[in-house]
Amino acid sequence: MKKLYVVGNRASKSLSPTIFNYWFKKYNIKASYGYLELTKKNFHKKINEVLKRKDTLGLNVTIPFKNKIIKHLGKIDVHAKKIGAVNCVINKKTINGTNTDWTGYYKTLPNIKKTKNRKVIILGYGGASHAIHYVLKKRGFKDILIFNRSKKKIKYSNKTQYTKTYSDLETHLSGVFLIINTTPINPILKKHLRLITKSTIVSDIVYSPKNTTFLKQFPNNKKIYGISMLIEQAKPCFKIWFGKNPSVEKKMLNTIYKKI
Repeated sequence: MKKLYVVGNRASKSLSPTIFNYWFKKYNIKASYGYLELTKKNFHKKINEVLKRKDTLGLNVTIPFKNKIIKHLGKIDVHAKKIGAVNCVINKKTINGTNTDWTGYYKTLPNIKKTKNRKVIILGYGGASHAIHYVLKKRGFKDILIFNRSKKKIKYSNKTQYTKTYSDLETHLSGVFLIINTTPINPILKKHLRLITKSTIVSDIVYSPKNTTFLKQFPNNKKIYGISMLIEQAKPCFKIWFGKNPSVEKKMLNTIYKKI
């Protein structure tokens, strides 16, 4: 039986095993999906051991190892290289990595015809934020503002640019089309709420609880829940490992929501 795992420092909290084991049962695939909860100290040793096992077919990699996994891989695709992070590993003849976070996030967005002049605000600039920023740039968004707790150099730009601080948020919230929270906290304060209209779409990549503290502040706004990104980035992983596109139906979603 082939084995797959989600790898992270809080992997036991992940819903990935629920998603993939549901698909295995649905499609009669003889495989199991578990978790590996590792630390920065034991990561390289343990991952090396797991990848050497003949029954290990693949991995999903999450915080904080999406960059650290790269040294264990034979090849990574162009998108993972540009983003600087791998979240999906396939272990067959060679051990290769890819990044499905970027396409996974974009598939959660509503159908957007004109992107050039739409203002997007990204809160936080860690690994998942890099993937989201990458796909928004790739899909034609020109007005992307990134806010972070500390000053960081922004990728995917022809000129040197740095993230803005949260103290600058107030002056940039007018006319924003989409606000994406990629942090485990809520950077939006009460003074910011009066500047955000009901037409703004709000998105949080944290999926548990479904209605995060950040999202609760916007009862009348269109929301993109974190579980959507988790499922959409999982679908191409399944295709990479097993060669078919899995479907998502109400029964599956009910199974997942019971665990949030």
